[in-house]
Amino acid sequence: MEPTHDASEDWENKSVRSWMVEYTVEVDEETHRHLTMIKASDVSDVHHYLLRELRKMYQTSAKVDVTVHRIEPVTTNTDALYFEGIYAP
Repeated sequence: MEPTHDASEDWENKSVRSWMVEYTVEVDEETHRHLTMIKASDVSDVHHYLLRELRKMYQTSAKVDVTVHRIEPVTTNTDALYFEGIYAP
């Protein structure tokens, strides 16, 4: 008997989500604080895309020190009633 394959399991494992990354970059005795959103399926992909972003932003620098403060998946659970009447389109 052949093993069954559930396509929904692959979708859950490989679903892309948004990640918030907060980090500090020290380059040429200057400190820059960054907050970025990265779409990735897991933390290792977040690291890959963050490295790509850093290479683009600081391609002329010889040495860049990066300190990552937070990497968190973004949740979209908001309380819409909290904003009722405050903001108008």
